[in-house]
Amino acid sequence: NNTSSRPIKTMAANNGLRSAQRRLELFAINRCASPLICLHHANRLKACPSLSIDTSSFKISSAFSPCRFLASACSAEPSQLRESRLPSDFLSVLKKRHPGLKTSTNQYELDSHGHGESWHPTSPPDAVIYPTSVEEIEDILRLCCREKENEGEALSTVEIVSIIPYGAGTSLEGHLQFLFPPNNNDNNNKEDGDIVEIPSSCFTDQDKKFNSYKKVQIKRKGGISIDMCNFQSIGEVTGDTFVKVGAGVTRNTLNEALRHTGMQFMVDPGADATIGGMTATAASGTAAVKYGTMRENVLAMSAILPPTTVLSANDENNNNTTGTPEEVRLGCNALKSSAGYNLTALLTGSEGTLGILTEITVKLHPIPSHVIAASCAFADLHSAAEAVAMIRMMGIPVSRIELLDEMSIRAFNKSLPSEECSDGHESGGDELHLQPMEVSPTLFIEFAGHSETAALEDLSAAQNICVNEFEGTNFQSASDESTRQALWAARHRLYYSSIALRAGSPQSTVLTDVCVPLSHFADIISATALDVHEMGVIGPCFGHAGDGNFHCILPLLPDDTKEYKDKVFKVVENLTDRAIAVGGTCSGEHGVGYGKKKYLERMYGKGGVSMMKAVKQSLDPFNILNPGKIVDNDFYGGFRR
Repeated sequence: NNTSSRPIKTMAANNGLRSAQRRLELFAINRCASPLICLHHANRLKACPSLSIDTSSFKISSAFSPCRFLASACSAEPSQLRESRLPSDFLSVLKKRHPGLKTSTNQYELDSHGHGESWHPTSPPDAVIYPTSVEEIEDILRLCCREKENEGEALSTVEIVSIIPYGAGTSLEGHLQFLFPPNNNDNNNKEDGDIVEIPSSCFTDQDKKFNSYKKVQIKRKGGISIDMCNFQSIGEVTGDTFVKVGAGVTRNTLNEALRHTGMQFMVDPGADATIGGMTATAASGTAAVKYGTMRENVLAMSAILPPTTVLSANDENNNNTTGTPEEVRLGCNALKSSAGYNLTALLTGSEGTLGILTEITVKLHPIPSHVIAASCAFADLHSAAEAVAMIRMMGIPVSRIELLDEMSIRAFNKSLPSEECSDGHESGGDELHLQPMEVSPTLFIEFAGHSETAALEDLSAAQNICVNEFEGTNFQSASDESTRQALWAARHRLYYSSIALRAGSPQSTVLTDVCVPLSHFADIISATALDVHEMGVIGPCFGHAGDGNFHCILPLLPDDTKEYKDKVFKVVENLTDRAIAVGGTCSGEHGVGYGKKKYLERMYGKGGVSMMKAVKQSLDPFNILNPGKIVDNDFYGGFRR
C-alpha cells in the first residue's frame, strides 16, 4: 500500500512483545530500517498467540516513507543456507526432555539473532531457542558440553556448542556474532578439533580422582542463541526503592508497569533494550550523569553458570550433577553491602561470557515533580564542552546534559520536511511543532527537582555559565512536556537523522563511543570532530557530556570505497587512542564484544587482561558462553595437549 501516511501502530497484549512493537514503529517512522530487522521484529510480534493487532489512527508524517523498507524487507534474501553444525541429535534430545520448548532453525530468524545494530558482519547461530524456565536453560547448557563415543575409534569426542544469550538485539560491538576457530564449518572435518587430556573429574560418570586424565578430541559444534523474551516477570514495589524483574523485560515495559507507583527505572540507553541486556553490557545513557550506569543500579541478580563438567556418554541421564549448570543468586536487596566479593559487579558488563542472567533487581527513583529542559548554541564545540565541565565543577545538579556538534544539527534540519513538521507520536498525541535549528554546536540540558523553585535556580546558574562565561546564544527553556519534547527533538532523533545524512540506504553504521575525564573532554571531542571534517567522513560527534562520554555515528553505504571505509575506521582508532592516552576508556557504555577487545591490553596491560582470562577460564572452562568476546580464551578449553 504505497501511501505516505498510513496506520501501522500495533497493540500487543503480551508485555514481552512491546519492545518488538516499539522498534518496528520507530524503524518505519524514521525511514532507516534494516529490512531484516523489520522482518525479525514483525515475526516476534506474530509469534505470540495472544497478540491482537489494532490498526489505530496512528499516522506517519509525509516526510517519511516506510513503504520502501517494507517492500525491500519482503524481497530481502537470507544469508547463504548451510548445513547445521550442531550435533545431529542436539535438538531432538532437547525436545524429548522438554516437549513444549520452542526452537527455530528458520534462516531469517537465525540471521536476525546473529547480529546487533553494529557494522560487524552477520554470523548466525544454528538454532534459536526460546526457554521459559530456569530448568530449561540448565538442560540446554548441560547438552552443550557432551561426550560422544566414536564406534571403532579409541578416542571419544567432546562436543561443545557455543551459546549467546539474546535480549533485544540492540548491542553495538559485535556481541551477538558467533565466532568459531578456523575450519569449523564442516561437520565432517576431522581436523577442526584438538586432542587434549581432560581431568577425569570433569566427566560426570568418572570417580573424582586426582592426577587422572582422559584423552579425548574436542570439537566445536556450532552455536545456539537463547532468546530471553519469555522471562517477563515484574515484582511488586512494596515501599522499597527496588524491583525484581525478568531478564527479558524491556526498560519501557518496566516503566509502564511502574507508572502507578510514582517510581521509575532511570537508566536510559536510548534503545528499548532488555534489562538483562543492559546489565550484561553495563549500559547507561543520557541520565547517567545523575542516576549512574547499570553498574550503580543493579543490586542483585540470578544467573545460570556454564557447566564445568562434561556430560559423559555413559551418563546420558546426568545422574551425577556435580559441576553441572546451576542458578546462583548474587548480591542482596540492601542499598549497600561489604560482604564478600562483589560478584554482582563481575557479571554486570560480562556480556554473556560468564553466565546467563535470568532475573535482576534494579534500583528505582522517584519520578521528578518538576522538570525543565533547556538548549543553548555556541560558537564552537570546544566552548560548549568547556561549559559542560564548568557546570559540573560548580556542582549544579543536572539530570541530563547532551552535546551535539554542527553536523548533528545539520542532520536534524535535513530530516525535517520543507514545511513545518507536526508529529504527534512522541508526545502522546500532542503535536510537536519542529523548526530548523541554528547550525552550531548545541547543549541540551535537563533539570529536575522536588520544587519548581529548585529547578529554576539550577537553570539560572547553568544559563549564567553558558551565556556569560562561554558566550552561548539562543538560550531557551521550557517546562511543559510537549515544548520540552520539541526543544530536545534534535537529540531524540539524532540516530536516524544521522544515518539519513548519506544518500541511499546505509548498509551498516559504525557507532562508537569512548569516555574521558571531564578535564580532557573538550580537547578530545574537538580533535575528533576535526578528524571527521579533514578526512571527509560523514557523521556527527555527540555525547553524554556530563560524564565525559561521547560518540560518533558513521554510516556506511554498500558502494563505499575501501579508502573511505579506511578513513572511517581511522577516525575510530584515533579517538580511542586519544581517550586511552588521557586515562579514559575505549567504551563508556557500548561494551567490548569483539569490536574493541584489542584495546583492553592498552588500557589494563597484559596483567589485567590475563586476570580477565583467568576469571573466564575458572567459570567457563569449556568456553561455551559467547566465546571470543572481551578476551581470547582457548576455543578448546585450554586443556593439556
